[in-house]
Amino acid sequence: MTEATRRRLLLAGRVAFAAVIGAVLVLAAADRWDQLRSIDDLRVTPGWLLLGAPFTLVGGLLLPLAWRHVLGAYGERIGRRTAVRVWSISQASRFVPGNVAWIASRVMLAGREGVARRITGASLAVEAGLILSWGAAFSALLPSSVLATPLRVLLAVAAVGVMVALPFVLRLVHRLVPIGQHRVRDLYEAVALYGVNDLARCVGWIFVTAAVHPIGSHDVWLVIGAANAGMAVGMVGITPAGLGVREGVIAAALAGRFGLGEAATLAILYRAWDFAFELAWLGVALRWGRPRPDPLAAGV
Repeated sequence: MTEATRRRLLLAGRVAFAAVIGAVLVLAAADRWDQLRSIDDLRVTPGWLLLGAPFTLVGGLLLPLAWRHVLGAYGERIGRRTAVRVWSISQASRFVPGNVAWIASRVMLAGREGVARRITGASLAVEAGLILSWGAAFSALLPSSVLATPLRVLLAVAAVGVMVALPFVLRLVHRLVPIGQHRVRDLYEAVALYGVNDLARCVGWIFVTAAVHPIGSHDVWLVIGAANAGMAVGMVGITPAGLGVREGVIAAALAGRFGLGEAATLAILYRAWDFAFELAWLGVALRWGRPRPDPLAAGV
């Protein structure tokens, strides 16, 4: 196979992959738009959204950077731009039923950057565990009227325990089944970044809530707990990207305070809000992934 043929096949593969991702995103966006159009009397205060946008934007950046540190814990080093590009593009595959497309796309894209498949697979498991742990920890902020106090304490203790013990557990696993290297510092840095990401996203959800409904200080903890509970349960749900599952959990948690109709509205808005910034980072990732023109080939 000639070099020119190889390049054409690689280009065709990239175009096909981009087309699939684009179709998935269009379908998901259409679903979110249909749900938002069905909401009657929706009044939004744009100023609150403008205040929340930087937090959600930064949160979207911290996720791929945290995953980069997980790879670093196994001795794999990739650049920040590369991490954002690989993570953001593969993340779009969450909307395909099952996790096969999401896993396969992350493994394939990371493999093109020289990351071993087994290490990418291990990093996905660690990433999911840390996101779930932080989601459980923040879910413990739900008031006792929504979640019984013993369950809140159990969630908080279990989540913190998992995050503290994880590096030591992985060290034991590494001794039994060696996979790359094992760097505890990188892993703890990943834990911290996932936590800061969750906190930044929480601030974004609070401002989204304030944009459609007046809230008080007590509502802040309710929103944080409800949004994280929905996110965590949605991750272990059976639907693509937790569609429907996440919204149902959030609406149930917020219904006592805002009423079922407005709680369902907020749940849909949280999803649409997050999805908009996922699209923004996907656009950045695709931009960074474009090949740069060769000045010599252009005759410059």
